[in-house]
Amino acid sequence: MLRSKRASLEISIQAIVIVVLAMTLLGLGLGFIRLMFRNISETGLEVTETVRQRILDDLITGDKKLSFPKTEIIIDKGGSQILTVGIRNKKDTSLNYKIQFSPISDPLGNPFIADDWFQLGQPPNGYILNAADSQVRSIRLSIPTGVQSGAYVFTFDALDLDFPPSEPSHIYEQKDVFIVIRG
Repeated sequence: MLRSKRASLEISIQAIVIVVLAMTLLGLGLGFIRLMFRNISETGLEVTETVRQRILDDLITGDKKLSFPKTEIIIDKGGSQILTVGIRNKKDTSLNYKIQFSPISDPLGNPFIADDWFQLGQPPNGYILNAADSQVRSIRLSIPTGVQSGAYVFTFDALDLDFPPSEPSHIYEQKDVFIVIRG
């Protein structure tokens, strides 16, 4: 009888030790994972700032009005991506502008509508950019799940709002963009 109580007490002590060790390891593991995610988010911010600086440098050194680093974007159906673009005012006066994506053709070469693909967050009256100044903007590209796979052609337009849409000067600068949808 005394042996069974002693054995039972030893098993209980071992169980308590195992539970304490397991909780300690779990806490250390969770702390490590939290630290890793914090480092990943900090790295993501550094990458974003690096991209912004590279776009500004491209605008200035390349003497460009518009910098769109990617001409081809590969994305899955239902996926989303943040695009970063830069615009530089090369006019002697301030530039009142809007940016937009104009759909040209779908994978079959037909015109199409893509109103809900791009989130710009721009004010209704557009942006104002001082003479010889540059800005970097972020745009969210979200692909609906019901679209056909293949290559879609867009133009990325920076529109000068000081000119009416009928004048050629209304388009401040324009770039072709190909969006390839997989899936």
